[in-house]
Amino acid sequence: MGTTALLANSTIRLSPGRNSFYYWGVWAVCIVGISVVLWAALRSPRWTRWTTQDILIVAALGVLLEIYDNIIGDQLIGPLINPIPGADFVQVQDLPYLFLLMVGVALVRKPGCVTAMVFVNFLLLQLLFGSGHGALDWTDGLTQGIFCDLYIVARRGRVFGKGASLTSMVVDGLMIGALRGAPNAFLTDWSFDPYLNATYYTWLQMWNDTWTNGLFNGIEGAVSAPLAYRVAVSVIPSLGARRGTPAAVDPFAEPAASPAAALADKKSSPTQGGLA
Repeated sequence: MGTTALLANSTIRLSPGRNSFYYWGVWAVCIVGISVVLWAALRSPRWTRWTTQDILIVAALGVLLEIYDNIIGDQLIGPLINPIPGADFVQVQDLPYLFLLMVGVALVRKPGCVTAMVFVNFLLLQLLFGSGHGALDWTDGLTQGIFCDLYIVARRGRVFGKGASLTSMVVDGLMIGALRGAPNAFLTDWSFDPYLNATYYTWLQMWNDTWTNGLFNGIEGAVSAPLAYRVAVSVIPSLGARRGTPAAVDPFAEPAASPAAALADKKSSPTQGGLA
């Protein structure tokens, strides 16, 4: 027991060479993951191509994530909930963030949407608040989204797909939330902070950061998924159409003309009057 406690409270200090190896190894994994996601988004027949609407949705939600994450969350909500015992441990502050993220997934439903939203958030953070390492810090943003998008690729279009059940949406939300939180927390403590900021953590702290972010972000994603689906369907009703059922009628479409009215319009047209 004494040896276990000593190990748990010992600081993780790798050599500069090992830190560099793990850091650039994470970059290699991110690049491979981005390649897979790009292939699925652009070449796979399981998904339609990205549209201008998808890009605008991702950009808007990326801005909302930044507003909440680093302005409302850090400046307003954080100081209020931090004195509550256990609030930081169970990641309560991440619940609105996961809800906005799941709304974006429910609206777009294509590989790359999570990485795009998180990366927009991360770039805005760097532009507004600055960054000491520039592009070297991008791994922090990429590892919050790329594993979620690889999960969407692995699900082969069934994430919030037409006919998706409540159970499948909850499971998808659980997995996306866990994959957003756990890998990033582990890699931050193991590689990013030691390599870029010379900040070191104990084995116990790294373990606690990893499992709490994975578990509670997953729970928050699972809770948010059905609500996010309802928001998505209210914004774009056709997303809620089941297989074999017609899409919702566009309330802004012009009413279809009757056959008799169309015939009368044709007869009254000047091109039908025999003009020389």
